Amino acid sequence: MSLVCANTRAYSAPNESARMLLSRPVYVPAATLARIIGARDVAGRLRVKILVSAFACQPNAGSEGGVGWRWATEWAHEHDVVVITDPTRRAAIEAYLSTTPLSNPRFIYFRPWWLRWMPLNSLTAQLLYQLWQIALLPFARQLKKVERFDLAHHVSYGVFRQPSLIGHAGIPLVFGPVGGGEDAPWQLKQSMRSGERFRELLRSLLNVFARVDPLLRWGLEGCTLILAKTGDTARALPQRFANRTTIALEIGTLPREGVIPRKRVDGRPLRLLYAGRLLGWKGIHLGLAAIAHARAAGVDAEFHIVGDGPAAKSLHRLAEHLGISDLVRWFPTVPQNQLFDKYREMDGVLFPSLHDSSGNVVVEALSFALPVICLDLGGPADIVTSESGYVVRTKGLNEAGVIAEMANAIRRLAEAASEYERLSAGALARADELAWDKQVTRIKSLAFACTTQHRTEQATAGVSF
Repeated sequence: MSLVCANTRAYSAPNESARMLLSRPVYVPAATLARIIGARDVAGRLRVKILVSAFACQPNAGSEGGVGWRWATEWAHEHDVVVITDPTRRAAIEAYLSTTPLSNPRFIYFRPWWLRWMPLNSLTAQLLYQLWQIALLPFARQLKKVERFDLAHHVSYGVFRQPSLIGHAGIPLVFGPVGGGEDAPWQLKQSMRSGERFRELLRSLLNVFARVDPLLRWGLEGCTLILAKTGDTARALPQRFANRTTIALEIGTLPREGVIPRKRVDGRPLRLLYAGRLLGWKGIHLGLAAIAHARAAGVDAEFHIVGDGPAAKSLHRLAEHLGISDLVRWFPTVPQNQLFDKYREMDGVLFPSLHDSSGNVVVEALSFALPVICLDLGGPADIVTSESGYVVRTKGLNEAGVIAEMANAIRRLAEAASEYERLSAGALARADELAWDKQVTRIKSLAFACTTQHRTEQATAGVSF
């Protein structure tokens, strides 16, 4: 039988021993966990009941939806899982379950009646999500009375400014991994359209306000463990929560059938890929300028862009203005399996994002032995190493300087076969280091370590379970 906390107070910060656990990957003995927080199945394995909060959750998808789905199913390998997601995900989930039935996890499609009128789109998503989170707290409190959860894990959306409140439902809460604290110098945003620059300014101001946001502080008070995707996000959190925060990637690589280190194909242009939304802060305009700069230096390279978004028309016009329309191939957003086929046709990935907190495309590219060119900003700079690609410096540079540095990286990748082969082999090695199962093992250990400590404190205080 699972155990459940009987009160709903905010959780205290981990003590010194718990902080030591947070500083490195840990292993918590199953016997200790079973005694304190859970029960065993018939085979003697630890088995607890977990509530997963995933506003976005979708099988065979990338980005937020893919992260939500992967965590839900990962926990379900060993534990009993209930996933709360938005009804807009129902069609994709049930279509998958119709061909691949799963009894675990179970899905609850939650939307309060007063929000059912609001569509989910790029204009409404953030407001809808924040209101959804507020409404989720009383629902989670009622659900806990029936399900008797041992642990809650919030995975989507993964933005620190919009807190999960379900830690105040009396369930130890793991919040994240979350990002959003990443940013780029203002001089790298000068060629964005005015509307995009305004949104960037607003985002920067929201990050400053987050330090004193009472709703964020209250939400974080309810967290047993906070997982930040990057050091930038960890530093963006109010200082008082530093002792319950650690850095952890939200994503990891999966093994790819038949992938080996690559060699350049003689007589073919270097094929570089970008995949993702077409937005100003994704830096695609800088990538196009770098391709034009490389061409002027005699480099034979193509840029394949997969995705849709509000910047699409302006990017097409920019390619024409730069005189590289013949070097750019445009493709709409495709299902993940088709994107994987695209990776196999490419020689590398150009990912010039200004403040991505992770970058699924970067991790996927490494698993296909593709070297990556990215900026030294946000999560990709932590993922890509000098052995697996080029991390382009931005410090002290304006847009023209960064474009020149990117063009130089493209030239190096195109012209030196031995260098390309070294980076391709390094990409596979880095992918192995970032394997999904390793990321999951570490986060599960951290989650259970902090939950164990929390339950121990309650037991010592005489709280009944």
